[in-house]
Amino acid sequence: MRGWRWAALGFCLLVLLNPVFLPYLALLNAAFSPNATTLVTPSTATLHNIVFVFTELSSTQLALKNTVILGTATATIGTILALVIAYVTTRKVIAGHRVLGFLATAPVAVPGIVLGVGLFLSYTRPPFVLYGTLWILLLAFLTINLPSAYQQLQAAFSTIHPELEEASRILGATRLQALRQITAPLLRTGVIATWCFIFIGVMRELSAAIVLFTSQTKVLSVLIYDLNEGGDLAAIAVLGIAMLVITFAVVLAVNRIPMSGGNAGARLRNG
Repeated sequence: MRGWRWAALGFCLLVLLNPVFLPYLALLNAAFSPNATTLVTPSTATLHNIVFVFTELSSTQLALKNTVILGTATATIGTILALVIAYVTTRKVIAGHRVLGFLATAPVAVPGIVLGVGLFLSYTRPPFVLYGTLWILLLAFLTINLPSAYQQLQAAFSTIHPELEEASRILGATRLQALRQITAPLLRTGVIATWCFIFIGVMRELSAAIVLFTSQTKVLSVLIYDLNEGGDLAAIAVLGIAMLVITFAVVLAVNRIPMSGGNAGARLRNG
């Protein structure tokens, strides 16, 4: 029986090796190798590719800045918007909550490139001329990521029984106080996960960005696409590793943010 356990473990590692470990190792190899298609050794390892991408490739700094700005703004606005919609639909605050929930999930049926074309046609003429600015990309990224963000927070709200809020209101708390002191602390994990999910989605989004970008609003995914057209695999590997580093750093930083409100259960017991 013990032999079968080791065999099963080996099989699982083999399955994970192809889609997870090998691509990351290939990126590292290409980033530090003089030739992206050859195996790097201690004697052939070089930093030339990294220096080239961050000092000689003129689009890198702008694309990096735009990506971080759009990722942070989209994740923040999208999480707040999804949080409000999820609360309204879950708690049935207004009469048309089902329509609101449908509108929040409807964009999932629209391909990103189709959405990009629609936004391009809508915002390249008065009264709202947003093409050529980051605002049009922000709208695209919000629309693409809102359905999944709403579904996540709706599921999180469903795990919190309304009686917790009702009990706090019976004890004299207002609706806002109940939300801040009871619901918000219980939603902390869901909110953080949603924020990170949207940020990561923006980092890798290409379908809408490829239609809406300009020379001044280029993002990392578009820059990688351009480099792929030119066959520069080493630069692509460096940018891919940079995206991974940014994503992991942001996720770790967000998870370390303390959430005000403390222990909701203790607050409820203490009245």
